[in-house]
Amino acid sequence: METDVLQLFVAGIFNALTPYNLVIMVIGLAFGIIGGMLPGIAVVTAIALFLPFTFTMPPATALIALGAVYSGATYGGADASILINTPGQPSSVMTALDGYTMTLRGEAEDALYAALLASAFGGIIGTLVLLAFFKPLANVALKFGSESFFWMAIFGLSTLVAMYPGKVLKTVLAGIVGIGISCVGMDFAGGEPRLTFGYYPLVRGFDLVVLMVGLFSISQMLKVIEESEDYIAQYDRRPGAFRRAWRALLGHKWVLSVVSVGGTFIGTLPGAGGTVASIIAYNEAKRWDKDPDRFGKGAIDGVMIPEAANNACVGGALVPLLALGIPGSASAAVMIGGLLAQGIAPGPSMFSQNAGIVYTFIASLCIANVAMVPVGYLIAKVCARILDVPKAVIVPSVITLSCLGAYAMRGSMMDVFVVLAAGGLAYLFLKVDLPPVAVALGVVLGPIIEENMITTISRAQASSLMDLFVWSPLSLVFIFLTAFSLALPVWMDWKHHKARPEGERIPRKFSPANLYRLDSLMIMAITLVCAILLYETITNVENPDSRLFPSLVFGSGIVLGLLVLAFTLCEPHKASSTSPLQRHKHWVIFQTFCMALAGCALVEFLGFYTSMFLTMAVMLLHNTFIEKQKPFSWKRILKIAAVTFIVIGVQYLAFDKIIAVYPPSGLFI
Repeated sequence: METDVLQLFVAGIFNALTPYNLVIMVIGLAFGIIGGMLPGIAVVTAIALFLPFTFTMPPATALIALGAVYSGATYGGADASILINTPGQPSSVMTALDGYTMTLRGEAEDALYAALLASAFGGIIGTLVLLAFFKPLANVALKFGSESFFWMAIFGLSTLVAMYPGKVLKTVLAGIVGIGISCVGMDFAGGEPRLTFGYYPLVRGFDLVVLMVGLFSISQMLKVIEESEDYIAQYDRRPGAFRRAWRALLGHKWVLSVVSVGGTFIGTLPGAGGTVASIIAYNEAKRWDKDPDRFGKGAIDGVMIPEAANNACVGGALVPLLALGIPGSASAAVMIGGLLAQGIAPGPSMFSQNAGIVYTFIASLCIANVAMVPVGYLIAKVCARILDVPKAVIVPSVITLSCLGAYAMRGSMMDVFVVLAAGGLAYLFLKVDLPPVAVALGVVLGPIIEENMITTISRAQASSLMDLFVWSPLSLVFIFLTAFSLALPVWMDWKHHKARPEGERIPRKFSPANLYRLDSLMIMAITLVCAILLYETITNVENPDSRLFPSLVFGSGIVLGLLVLAFTLCEPHKASSTSPLQRHKHWVIFQTFCMALAGCALVEFLGFYTSMFLTMAVMLLHNTFIEKQKPFSWKRILKIAAVTFIVIGVQYLAFDKIIAVYPPSGLFI
């Protein structure tokens, strides 16, 4: 049997290497990488957009194309994360922690190439694991019951404690905010709308990708305005960047192999995916590193580890699809559509009826990850030049692109306002040390925790709840990992505190002046909102199963919010050190945010692209003539008009003519 598999795989390699298939593969990779970079264009969206082009292709070629788009889009989010701290995909959130720091140090190319090589490495490992162990992995995935998924998600959430040492309570509070956001909309248990306050569009809840774009794209652009430099970062053309990235890959090959195998396994679990894999891989690598403090400060392996893990998930997500006909992710579900469109039924029968096509597809994933290196290299070199563009142009460009990307997800103007609101909230969170990454993790894991908690409780009606939740073997494994994950950083913080000399220990004492600090006000606001939402849940949600999870979340938010507030009020009082320049920058940020809101409010009247054109033009005019106080000239006016026309024109061509997204039209387009 093993000989047959090897022969089929070798034959698949030769089939995938035909000139026609290679050209289609390269086109799919380029489409996926560019789509993955764009805020709002998720991996599943990129695959779905490319799907109609495959209908006239031969079955093997169609699967090769979709696999290339899948791999390319999964990697593509890293470029935007590294260059402008704006994850193109939710799975690239962790990449930004070290990648953007490297960009600020002038090492953008090193980070880009490291992410590219690690993505290809993880993708190849994931494909080889898929080839060798798809049947055993499929069987293991089937053994994961709802209680195992529940504890796996709790374990993922527990990594928050290790993510930001010294800010444990604030980080967990931010995670609860994210889980609370995920509770809005139609609930899993009874199909009952929750926390919509009678506003019908909220029934669908908040889209994950839209929230990620807001939490990281918009907030980062507001943060960029604070900087006094004219450019986001200095672009240093450093010869040998690719060679250094290659050496870094070889130097970390063992840890990358481990996280790639782990990412493949997580990819086989429905609902987990690259985001969970990258978060767990990053935090576990940080936890066991000899010098964990270097993570988040521009460590090159901090870029490579999450990228290897999330790209390995591509192979993992295809395990249940090919072996059982069960999609491991939303992207794999779209792949099923591609299979069915070719008259191929996914599942065990594929290997007896269409073995040649299946192994050509698997072989093509290996080849696609190798081909991704030269394709990604060329795209990365072009993208790196974005650092030569003044931030006065980048900020409005990213804001308008984010609004367009948010609309593209579900064709809803509500999502456009959500992306701005999430960005504004994330910016305020950054100011008070509430990490948006923790909010994002809560948004990702919240639905997984609730769905599997309710399912396990329902299953326990026929057995013991303790037997399911606690005593099942997989539950015990994840309970142990969660307890260890929580205890280790707390113990290390305590040990570090005890090691301080008595004179360095700052006593805590209540200071009424702390009530007026921004962080105190934000924590009070979060606690109050949790109380309001808890009351709304208890009084207006009829189904007890629908009430259970949000009641626990918002109740925990109130308790934790009061605890964090108590610690904040007892910190040594610090007089405000905001300089006149900082106050001016904050005023500019507020004005920029209001311009974006006003532009979106005009969409229904003027049309989407016209409104975005005016929004960007006004932002550029404000920056030129008010913020920088340059003298008025028609030459500057024409230059601003030309830049705005080019940026919005490219967005129009990309979304309207290529991707076929049609935002609202008013008096104009």
